[in-house]
Amino acid sequence: MDKSKKHELQMSFQAAIPTVTTHPVKREERTVSDLLEDSGGNCRQVTNRELSLHLLSDSLFSEQQKLRHVLDWAHSFLNSGSETHHEFCRADSLILADEEQEKFSAHKHSSSDKYHHLISCTAGRNEPAGVPVCDCWLCLPDEVWLSILALLPLRDLCKALQVCSRLHRLATDHTLWRNLRIENSILTERWLLCVGRRRPRSLCLYSCCGASLTSCGLEMFFTLCRNVLEELKVTSCIGPGLHGDEMLRLIGQLCRRVTSVDVSWSGATDTGVKALSDCSAGLRLKSVVLNGCHVTDDPLMKLVMKHKESLCRLEVFGCQFLTPSCLQSVYEMCPALQHLNIGQVPKINVHSLTVMTSQLKCLISLNITGLQAVTDATVDTLLQNCVNLQSLSLSSCPGVTDLTLHSIGKYTPCIRSLDVSGCKAVTDAGVQSLALGCRRLQQLDLSSTGTRNRGVTLLANYCSRHLNTVKLSFCHITLENILKLCRSCKRLKVLHLYGCAHLPTEREIREVNTAVKVYPLP
Repeated sequence: MDKSKKHELQMSFQAAIPTVTTHPVKREERTVSDLLEDSGGNCRQVTNRELSLHLLSDSLFSEQQKLRHVLDWAHSFLNSGSETHHEFCRADSLILADEEQEKFSAHKHSSSDKYHHLISCTAGRNEPAGVPVCDCWLCLPDEVWLSILALLPLRDLCKALQVCSRLHRLATDHTLWRNLRIENSILTERWLLCVGRRRPRSLCLYSCCGASLTSCGLEMFFTLCRNVLEELKVTSCIGPGLHGDEMLRLIGQLCRRVTSVDVSWSGATDTGVKALSDCSAGLRLKSVVLNGCHVTDDPLMKLVMKHKESLCRLEVFGCQFLTPSCLQSVYEMCPALQHLNIGQVPKINVHSLTVMTSQLKCLISLNITGLQAVTDATVDTLLQNCVNLQSLSLSSCPGVTDLTLHSIGKYTPCIRSLDVSGCKAVTDAGVQSLALGCRRLQQLDLSSTGTRNRGVTLLANYCSRHLNTVKLSFCHITLENILKLCRSCKRLKVLHLYGCAHLPTEREIREVNTAVKVYPLP
């Protein structure tokens, strides 16, 4: 093949390669040339279709399903005559064999274990064309590698960047470090500074231990991220370095672009809230989450007053020292609030709820769990005013009955998530009104209610198109109706049946719906 034809073929091949604009990493020219040589000079029929990254971010899919999606996309990218494609076929067969093995094995591997197992098994095979298997894997486009690396937990991602220069370049791509979530880990200052140099936009620390962290190390971290960090969540962590007051103080002093702060169950007190209130004038908070914190009226009022024009989410679940007058003032200052969580705030009364329903007409989600003041009448007034409500939690509200579900079905047909668990007065009659009026329900919790077989049948008949999570723990339901619900709801992913007398076996579930996960595990 002469140079002009080869150049023309190379340009057409590059034009057909799907690209993702969010990834700044450039594809190596060597990769394109090698693939052209492997194809024997024949132009590949590459499917001009982008990799569906939004599918990979869907939490309803397992890590293995996400990896399968990436491999399927790679099949459409690589030519069926290339040796690299044959390696993917073998890799695909390994995934299928692993899926079959999971059905008979109680042990579940993590996504990183499956990834390493896949690579090791493929690397053990001899390449017919004499090309090392590892080179074939490295010929994958950057978009595919970035999608695979995005499935790895942070610990394995740190190991991947030590393998070779190309994986180091890919594993340090800013898109992989933009949103970080760390769970059940022991944090050190060295690790925290390493993360800070990656400039994360969002950092979530859940149930971590920071016993060795010092104020100096935390200040260095926030200094590194001060111009990029927008969201910080430090919840259920232990250690003086991760105390809520310390986090709020440093955010107020050092961070310029933070818009969302979550220090739930971190021990935060009025001291930290006051420090956040005294922050730089340019800070505009959109979300403040203080669930389980020891906060009183005055510091909260000061914080809300400063950010009243930008604040759209406020969560104070379990803040037992807040008074109705404080919350009423908050409602009046922030009529544009879209997300509110005042569950388990014991001092809330009927008048406070009335003020809330008259002021907050832009609510999208509301949590009023465990409030004694909630009745059918207050909910009815709320639903008539808050026509955009999509998520409502009424868990353990003794005043909620079937009339509340009737009002929900009448005034909020587009509601997506509803929790009435622990409402003993809810029966199949209320579920009927709900099923007939709210056919776009995606998440429903009827645990510990009077729901029985008729209610489940109605859900299977009328809400089957969108339901993905249903909780029926401690409800009296027969095996036949459980299987009918699984069979009818094709999008069902999670089904809770704790405390139910009739539990289906794993085989019975798989026969009607292969995607649903039943808890407790059969």
